[in-house]
Amino acid sequence: MGMLDDRVIAITGAGSGLGRAYAMASAAAGALLVLREPDGASRDVTPWPIRARVGAVSTVVGDIVDPEICAELVATALRRHGRLDGFVANAGVLEPGLTPGRSTAALRRLVAVNVTGVMQSVGAAIEAMLQTGSGSIVTVVSGSMLGLPRLAHYGGTKGAVLGLTYGWAVELEGTGVRINAISPLADTNMTPLMGPTPGVELPSPDRIAPAVVALLSPATAHLHGQVVRFDGESLGLMAPPRLDATTTRAQWSADAVADALEGALGDFVHPVGLGAGVPATVV
Repeated sequence: MGMLDDRVIAITGAGSGLGRAYAMASAAAGALLVLREPDGASRDVTPWPIRARVGAVSTVVGDIVDPEICAELVATALRRHGRLDGFVANAGVLEPGLTPGRSTAALRRLVAVNVTGVMQSVGAAIEAMLQTGSGSIVTVVSGSMLGLPRLAHYGGTKGAVLGLTYGWAVELEGTGVRINAISPLADTNMTPLMGPTPGVELPSPDRIAPAVVALLSPATAHLHGQVVRFDGESLGLMAPPRLDATTTRAQWSADAVADALEGALGDFVHPVGLGAGVPATVV
């Protein structure tokens, strides 16, 4: 038996890269799929091993920015199968570059797909899952949200998804619907846009897919509101941002704030950027 036998899973951005790998791995695990592919995408891009199972896949073609497409994705799952068991909010775009000179159009598209698209599609999934009191949602974040050169805006949108994931986790507590995020590292069509990475060999998307299958399955029913970092070899959990330390006074002047930030709180000033600070615990 597969981990996702007869579970109804919807995936956005399934036409290529990580989304395609998630779809193929979910199908191999027994899932019934509803896939969202980009505007203008041929339905033939859906991998033939998935289509080999008659009735195992439905496709919705359209822009994730369109709320009607988000609603149709979920409605298709309900119409075809009567429920939605899992949802992967994978669709995203990457617009690298330094802040000076960025076009307003590029920034609007980045936010529309990576943030608004996630809000709309996950919102539709949550509404459907609450009707049955069960379901697993996986959002997609990125190490760039911790700070990487030329990826401030992209990282910012993924930081927004992180905040949404934590907020939804609190909102969904006790409902039977759970949500987690994956922070994947893989070689996709976005990789060339990020610039050269000498000496770094990125894994293929199919090596990342098992983590998403696991998060969608009942085997991880104990996980809620967590961020899984996976590069095909190293598997980890990211700790949520927390208030490190406080110091208290009845009245604060600007000088007192500056003194405290250098003195009492000085030891809690951390470096920023992916990989900065204390290395992750290895177990």
